[in-house]
Amino acid sequence: MPNIPIDIKATDQTEAKRILALYQRGERHGVLEEEVTNEAWNAGWTPVGRPIFIGLSNGEPVLYRFEVPVETSLGRHG
Repeated sequence: MPNIPIDIKATDQTEAKRILALYQRGERHGVLEEEVTNEAWNAGWTPVGRPIFIGLSNGEPVLYRFEVPVETSLGRHG
């Protein structure tokens, strides 16, 4: 299954560092991952797995970078 990139804007630098530390400890952030999954659906893709945290962007605003595994045999919907 291919992965599609999804970026979510962080509230601020402090929050972004807290979320980064959470993932570095091997934990997950359910609310953020739900938002990422919803973005994949809204873009017309069918997610088939949990979002994969890639990291943070270096620019402003700070973005959470994820990849989401999606189904491609059905094509995009919408």
